[in-house]
Amino acid sequence: MVATGIRVRQATNKIRAFNPLRDAQAVTDLMALAFGDSLGVDGALALAEMQRMARWRFLIGLFYCFNWGWMDSAPGFVWVEDGKVVGNVSLRPGTEYDSFFIGNVAVHPAYRGRGIGRALMDAALDAVAMAGGDGWVGLEVREENVVARKLYEKLGFRSVGRTLHLLRQAGPWENEEPLRHPALRRVQSQDSAVLLQLVRATVPARHRALLSLRKSDYEVGWGRTLDCWLSGRREAWWVIEEDAMITGAVRALRERGRRANRLEVLVAPGWEGAFEDVLVRQGLSGIPRLCEKIVGIELPTSNPAMVAALEKRGFQPERVLVQMRYH
Repeated sequence: MVATGIRVRQATNKIRAFNPLRDAQAVTDLMALAFGDSLGVDGALALAEMQRMARWRFLIGLFYCFNWGWMDSAPGFVWVEDGKVVGNVSLRPGTEYDSFFIGNVAVHPAYRGRGIGRALMDAALDAVAMAGGDGWVGLEVREENVVARKLYEKLGFRSVGRTLHLLRQAGPWENEEPLRHPALRRVQSQDSAVLLQLVRATVPARHRALLSLRKSDYEVGWGRTLDCWLSGRREAWWVIEEDAMITGAVRALRERGRRANRLEVLVAPGWEGAFEDVLVRQGLSGIPRLCEKIVGIELPTSNPAMVAALEKRGFQPERVLVQMRYH
């Protein structure tokens, strides 16, 4: 994989490659300080997991050694000043060949406004260029973070889309009669290709890649069921079919542990406003013990009818992320 070929130029006296054995604890502490409550539910849980892992530095070192090579590899960079880590940027391979994601661009509040974020971004882009990658580099940023967005635009990043994240807090689920919509049915194995077509018709290709949507996520059958079972998850799909045409679909995903359960709702272009309430209601009905956990959903396209259907069932907007792409 190209990502393992990323190498580091000569470090300056302040910026150097991330060293998992030395920097894991400092970086997780910095992320908690820099991002605070802006991570979202799953992001906060992921950070908590990273903080627990940081206590086991040897295991983290083995992970990075196996995935990236050793100390001259660059899954990210840190900015060190006054003897402590005050800035960080991470790199990871994207879902397409020669593609990369830049994440966790964090600077300590007391050191902001001094060009540290720009220097870290330059280091990350330089590392990708040295790897010989000709593909794209992507990142996500909160819509209201105007300062960061302007920096990324100056570096050559351009917005390719935005996603609205909504959450339904854990709580009682109203006792509704089972759905009996004549066009609603359980998904079948032969529907996999249609589900993939729905995604491709709904989300443009340049945006879709940055959302890490994979073909395997829309395959239905024993293989997918086994994968979910092995990972401790449970998944169910329903589709809306009229006149032998599938115009909508909903996935209910029950996550393991404390991670939020997920919904995904797809509506074919031209059918907006027709089935959103039916799909949302069915998806929620398909999550066992719904009241015990938060349910999240991401909307990569603007659909007022979808938002209305979700709000009717207790969802509230959490944040808007802008996906940006370089090249």
